[in-house]
Amino acid sequence: MIRQDPGERPRVALDTLVNPTRPMAATEIHGITDDDVADAPKFRDIAGDLVAAISGCFVAAYNVYFDVNFLKYELGQVDVRHEPPNFCLMYLRPMLGLGPRCRLDEACRAHSIDYEPTHIAADDARAASRLLEFYLRVLEERRIATFSELAKLKSYKFVQSFDNAPLPAPDSFSLDRFGRFRPRGPAPQSAAPVQRSSAGAYWDALRTALSDLEISDEGLGRLAAERAELGPRDEQVKMLHARAFASVISQFVSDQWLDEREVRKLRRLYACLERLGWAPGQQ
Repeated sequence: MIRQDPGERPRVALDTLVNPTRPMAATEIHGITDDDVADAPKFRDIAGDLVAAISGCFVAAYNVYFDVNFLKYELGQVDVRHEPPNFCLMYLRPMLGLGPRCRLDEACRAHSIDYEPTHIAADDARAASRLLEFYLRVLEERRIATFSELAKLKSYKFVQSFDNAPLPAPDSFSLDRFGRFRPRGPAPQSAAPVQRSSAGAYWDALRTALSDLEISDEGLGRLAAERAELGPRDEQVKMLHARAFASVISQFVSDQWLDEREVRKLRRLYACLERLGWAPGQQ
């Protein structure tokens, strides 16, 4: 997590691996193994540090729909049931008329920000922070000074969070600061082939296209073209499609309720995954 307070330079506010208390998944994408997280803190250990890192802030993320769902779920496990106000850097680009939504590396390249995707959270956060600085300059040039003015540009889903209050300090939730972290550090050269794999690149493209589950036929066509260009193996496609579908179901049932709107989105997602080559339940 990178924190940027008014009048100050962005700074790293939190950087740690987290022990998920289960076998590590998706190692083929991010390169993190069970051994890497064996001595890392659990989420409940660092919850107070995380709340401190974002207290009093809007939360900005590239593809915020993906990140904020994890954030809400994990904070809910420590009885912090509050979604901070947030906005999506991926959608801020079309919101400002700077181009279509795209992957983080494509946005950085378009706006002359030095970044090479590594699937290391700290690298991604630094790139997103520099992209945010660029967008803030654009907002200033266009004299868009408030969130209500920004919300008038386009009505994306994340705009609904603008009425939420920022998170207060961790002691408001009786959370202590842990203070002992396990930063990942730079990727070893030997890990580069894993992190630059076609599976990892396709997963990035898939997350971007499915970010808010408003999947247009045009977007689906672009994703199909990316899949053909990247060339992930069929078994990798099945694994990634299954992970995407399971992730959405998990989000939808987290409130122990599945409504008709969510069912329609699941049907649409299933149809899209089917058109991309495989959907859960197929041979």
